[in-house]
Amino acid sequence: MDILEVPFGFIKDSKVFQKGWGGNADREIGEVRDEDTEKSVQFFQDRFADLEKKIREVTEKIDSTENKGSFLMKLVHLKEHLPQHDGLGDYQVLHDQIIKYENLVRDIIKKNRVRNTEIKTALLEEGKQIAEIVNWKEATELVNDLKSRWIKTGSAEEEKNEELEEAFWGQVKEFFDRKKQFFEDKQKLTEHRKKQYEELVEEAKKLADLHGQERFNKVKELKEQWKETGGIPAEFYKPLNTEFNKNLKGRSFKPSIDYSDTLQKLEAIKSGKEAFDGEELGKIKKFLFRDKGRNPDKQKCLELIQLLNERAFVIKLSQKRFPDFSKLEADKKKSIRKSIINDLISRDQEDLKIYEENSANFSSADGKMNKMVENKIRSQKRKIEIKSKLLDWVDSGEF
Repeated sequence: MDILEVPFGFIKDSKVFQKGWGGNADREIGEVRDEDTEKSVQFFQDRFADLEKKIREVTEKIDSTENKGSFLMKLVHLKEHLPQHDGLGDYQVLHDQIIKYENLVRDIIKKNRVRNTEIKTALLEEGKQIAEIVNWKEATELVNDLKSRWIKTGSAEEEKNEELEEAFWGQVKEFFDRKKQFFEDKQKLTEHRKKQYEELVEEAKKLADLHGQERFNKVKELKEQWKETGGIPAEFYKPLNTEFNKNLKGRSFKPSIDYSDTLQKLEAIKSGKEAFDGEELGKIKKFLFRDKGRNPDKQKCLELIQLLNERAFVIKLSQKRFPDFSKLEADKKKSIRKSIINDLISRDQEDLKIYEENSANFSSADGKMNKMVENKIRSQKRKIEIKSKLLDWVDSGEF
């Protein structure tokens, strides 16, 4: 039978063959369609050209990118695909080109893995210092930083990669296991100590049945035990400590002041239902200070006393400056009161400015003097605040 030679192949019995190359035997790749030999040959030449273009695109990307190692499997796939590709062309040239780039990429990967091995070995050594850090927050930040750098670093040399990975992640696991155990032990210790404190509080409650020297000795014993129990979080310790001390002192911390009655009385003085008596207000104020707590109603009472005293002072000034003040029209009285209060505020503001300027002249070494100046500034600001509220009383008709 006649054989028709074509570039890189031949036609026999209306079948198209690819000539063997690189150790590959001749291979049938298709048929002559519609008895059109030229068109059939062109079809297989075009297939080769498409493959050639695809390989050229891959090699151009390798040339232009930094991460060349990511193309290795693409090159291997193309190389393995060549002997099965149905086309007509110089496959040996394509094969040689793929081999060239595969060797280039493998060499880069090898060098990178050597470098990665060095980096990961260093990271492993760096991780050994974790065990020496006593601050868990600091140690956790270091571990997370090491994990991030480890993950960003590529694979190490094949013969060392598995060993390094096991060593590093074993190191990380050991750290988090130790951390977990530490906080579990800490929680158990906290619960144990909290129970001890609770037992001491119960013992302190029994002091109510003791007297004299017996009570004195028991108080001393309980205080020593309390001191030796050890620390627990403030959220647990504070209420227990308050309860403990309350029982040691043998009296209730509840204030003996009825704030609702006190407020009601002060409001009556404010509205004029009861007469102003500065001496009585002084006694109420002194009584309020017996409660050492920070009760909101206590603060309301103290502020109301300040306002009532300040109002009495303004009334006294008004009558002194204007002897016929009581006979004046309401609007005139209001105007005079506002004028006097504004004058007092201006004077207080000037004093405040002087105090603030003086505070800058005291060095931080003189702690007592600084404290005195700070207290004076705070007190002066409070005076201004009270007089400003008194102005609101004037505007609202409460004064």
